[in-house]
Amino acid sequence: MANGNKDLQKKILKRLDKVISLLQHSLAVQLYRSDVSQPAIGKLLGIATGKVNRLLKGIKKEK
Repeated sequence: MANGNKDLQKKILKRLDKVISLLQHSLAVQLYRSDVSQPAIGKLLGIATGKVNRLLKGIKKEK
């Protein structure tokens, strides 16, 4: 049964990682559209500027 719990924990952690990734993307887009710089977004979200750049690829600022 302990093995089953570890498998369940791995599945839950994988799903949580996906949720975190989606939330980071959503926040990065909203901040970017609010004229926050990419380095500032990285600092706010605790991620590298390069990752921010990848999250925002293809996103245009609203006029």
